[in-house]
Amino acid sequence: MTVKPQQELHLDVFSLKDVIAVCRIFPRRKLLLKATFVTFFRVLLVFITVALFDRGVTFNAIATCLIACIIAMDGLDGYIARKYGETSRQGAVFDILGDRIVENVLWIYFACIGEFPFWIPVTVITRDVVVDNIRSLALSHGKTAFGETTMQRGMWAKFLVSSNWSRGLYAAAKGVCFTYIGLLITLESANASGPWSDYLVPIKCILVYTTVVFCILRGLPVVWEGREYLFSNVK
Repeated sequence: MTVKPQQELHLDVFSLKDVIAVCRIFPRRKLLLKATFVTFFRVLLVFITVALFDRGVTFNAIATCLIACIIAMDGLDGYIARKYGETSRQGAVFDILGDRIVENVLWIYFACIGEFPFWIPVTVITRDVVVDNIRSLALSHGKTAFGETTMQRGMWAKFLVSSNWSRGLYAAAKGVCFTYIGLLITLESANASGPWSDYLVPIKCILVYTTVVFCILRGLPVVWEGREYLFSNVK
């Protein structure tokens, strides 16, 4: 029996045989308890979300809801890892990798459709590349991005980078920003307008620039305290 591809969504459809094969490799109970599976699911979901946009009001609304779900799931993998004793350095790296893919896909997509200038994703990606490479050097010295073995030493650095407050606020900023842009796209596709319409774009700009500034600020302590890993072998 041949399954026809869904032309409308431009998504590949896995066959039942493929699903069964995956289930045999990963037992259901273990699969559901793995924090890495949550991260993988978020990454998969963000590509589906982007594919749903620009296909009418209904799909735009669904995609917007999915963005909110993806961002809300940001802390779920960490919670599962702590609850079931699956915390590890590799898991922390995989968690950050998943976050990077999710946010960069959304930054790039929204820039491509003209929601903000191209330098916005360029700035964020540049910051991520610098920070993640420094963290990889720190990891080789036994230091992680967050947790008890964090590479951050100063109180201000720990508060701004690795504290639950800062991480939660940054996740919320990204969630509100991306969800708001999705909502704007949905309203535009529905030709909705009113006295409030003139305020929508300025609010979007405030959310975008605030999120980017916060992103840069959280990266500065990593660069400053990570300089010893960068230049430790430089003579």
